[in-house]
Amino acid sequence: MKSFFAQYHPSPSAVPIDSTVLVFDKNLSVGFKHPDGSNAMENWPLKEVEAMVDFGRQSSRIRNTRTGGELQVEGKEATHFIQAMQAEQQKPWHKKSSGKEWIRNGALFLGILGLLVLLYLLIVPWLSEKLASKVSAKTEQQLGDAVYDAMGFTALEDKEASLALNDFFSAMNVPTSYNIRITVVNDNVVNAFALPGGRIVVYSALLKQISSYPELAALLSHEFTHVNNKHSTKSIFRRLGSKVFIGLLFGRFGTVTSVLINHADDLKSLTYSRRLEKEADIEGLAILTQRKIDPAGFTSLFEHLKASAPANNLPEFLGSHPDVDKRISYIKESSKGAVVEENEQLKAIFDKLKTK
Repeated sequence: MKSFFAQYHPSPSAVPIDSTVLVFDKNLSVGFKHPDGSNAMENWPLKEVEAMVDFGRQSSRIRNTRTGGELQVEGKEATHFIQAMQAEQQKPWHKKSSGKEWIRNGALFLGILGLLVLLYLLIVPWLSEKLASKVSAKTEQQLGDAVYDAMGFTALEDKEASLALNDFFSAMNVPTSYNIRITVVNDNVVNAFALPGGRIVVYSALLKQISSYPELAALLSHEFTHVNNKHSTKSIFRRLGSKVFIGLLFGRFGTVTSVLINHADDLKSLTYSRRLEKEADIEGLAILTQRKIDPAGFTSLFEHLKASAPANNLPEFLGSHPDVDKRISYIKESSKGAVVEENEQLKAIFDKLKTK
């Protein structure tokens, strides 16, 4: 029996999921987490498995011929091991290497590996998130800057719009220990995201959808809260789990940085738990109300984006932030009685941004 880490594609169009694969003599088990955080395990009989080497990627491609599910495992070892197990099953019983001693050892190994799977799926991500909360703001900035550089946005940046957004956020005068740096990227993706240490990326397509300065203030306040409350750092470390756990545990941040850089593209669509999303909404809303900026900026931002999207195809910014209607409801409830005053400085920056 052997274990591997893999990317699991439940279907050709599905988003890949980090998984643990255990290969036995007659079947393999795939352990992974559902998007809601619950654990799942699938058993594939080896007779229904097709294993081959993807020479282009120098990886193993393992497919369930019955369900169409597919695993991608780094290196060729997984393919060779599965093919060896399948060949073993084709032998006459008296030529097989199995026996009572093998079964006892296999049961022992299964128990140990079962504990390791439990550790990987449940404990390591949780511990990674807890360790992430202890990372200093300076280290977060180093990690975030390294990931940002790996994303290759320099050539796509709208420098004039970036300067305007940074001026806008500075004018909001939000106290923080982080060096907040906002970048506008020319792209047709309707999205925005925050990185550890103060980087906030806003795509130009989302910026074009925003129709008032309270909407822009709501967007930046929400993403700022993800940075200021370490949501980005905790979520990234939890998502990458054991890949950064050892580095965090022993303070090897060079290893952590390398892992984050290798997953830079995946972090563009980073999602948060519903608890963290609500926290970013409520604390972002507080930033607006404390400055007497119209809190309807939050609801109008969500409603505007939702209304402008094709049916059943929310923009990525909303699609990765579930329960839009519920969020609108609690924002309206939380902002009752808020005092609103026109902020001429923010309005002037916004108007200049929209007319450039």
